Amino acid sequence: MAKKCEVCNEQDSKYKCPKCRTSYCSVVCYKLHKESSCERACKELSERAAEKGGSGKQNQVGGYAPDDDASVDEGYRIQQVQLDRMVESEKVQEWLREPRIREIIELIDAADDREKALDGALETNKEFSDFVDQLTSVINPEGAPM
Repeated sequence: MAKKCEVCNEQDSKYKCPKCRTSYCSVVCYKLHKESSCERACKELSERAAEKGGSGKQNQVGGYAPDDDASVDEGYRIQQVQLDRMVESEKVQEWLREPRIREIIELIDAADDREKALDGALETNKEFSDFVDQLTSVINPEGAPM
């Protein structure tokens, strides 16, 4: 069952705010969210990160810096050096130009259980599995456990 839009609470959500991960269903709801609650939520996340010593600043990929305390997602967070390696890698950029890879990433991101969706994509899609292998070697070139 799809999650309801957190803005209108009427339609099923199809998208998530890239800053605060709020679910929404349409452009109208996104604009309402962005104009009101997102600004407030992102400011609060930034302030909490600053209090705990995190940067709280936005990075060049559109989200909050990986070392902030934005507890909107649980689990592993990459380090800034790893993010820099991803951004600078021509191989990763090539993979991300592939529409199918981007589509799979978007599906995983929109899933209620992202870990399960990631596992499923890795098991069923060789191309995506190859992309993840390449990405892992770029962000962790020493081969040490992450």
